[in-house]
Amino acid sequence: MAEMRSSNPVFSRRGFAGWSAPSSSGYGPGGYAPPGGGVPPTPTPEQLAGLYRAPSGLTVDDVVVHTLGLFAVMAVTGAVGWAIAPTTPAVGFTAMFAALALSLVISFSRRLRPALIVLFAALEGLFVGAVSRFYEDAFHGIVLQALLGTAVVFVAMLVAYRSRRLRATERMARVVYGSLLGVVMLGLTDLVVRAVSGSHLPIINDASPLGILFSLAVLVVASLQFILDFDYIERAIAAGAPRAEAWRAGFGLLVGFVWVYLEMLRLLSKLRG
Repeated sequence: MAEMRSSNPVFSRRGFAGWSAPSSSGYGPGGYAPPGGGVPPTPTPEQLAGLYRAPSGLTVDDVVVHTLGLFAVMAVTGAVGWAIAPTTPAVGFTAMFAALALSLVISFSRRLRPALIVLFAALEGLFVGAVSRFYEDAFHGIVLQALLGTAVVFVAMLVAYRSRRLRATERMARVVYGSLLGVVMLGLTDLVVRAVSGSHLPIINDASPLGILFSLAVLVVASLQFILDFDYIERAIAAGAPRAEAWRAGFGLLVGFVWVYLEMLRLLSKLRG
């Protein structure tokens, strides 16, 4: 049976076998056909029930519903992170490290675990809510600007993908996820530098021309993750992937949204600093 894999490492650890729906006549894959040909007899109630229990393939609606569900979880815990950030900032940082570790488990696991994906969304919400509160206290109105900017980026990438102006390639995947790893490592290094010396990495935080250029470059690369996500979803649907793959697609889109949103916050803060 054919198996499809994506260049996106969030999706590439587990391929999925092609799935054939029953024919419209009820005979064929999963259906019933009499031996020796001829006119088939009337299917029994058990045979009909078996046909209707046949699994259906992944659809765009499945991806939308699962993705919105994950965003709803993140919004709820994000509100909690926003509320407690001024008094207990350590919760946001703890959630960040926990979400990072969990994302690696999800990405490199061959088995799809929806519960872990929901937990990741909850932890990510705590972290994003706390970070958003920090930026909003420093720059009034920046959170709304970043949300709108992220939405514009998503729509622009969707239009570019649907118009075939941008297509997912192995090289794009290497650039995007190499950059993501680099940004995570720089962020962790910046936290260590702050804890040890009270200083910071200038290229990440300073509103200098080089710092702004760095943020712009990272934002462009982060936006390309949506192209990889769209490509995976399109090919998964075409290959008849199981509906459970909607969890993996939603997870990938959630990671992309959070990355673009955080980079948008960073860039706007530099421009307003």
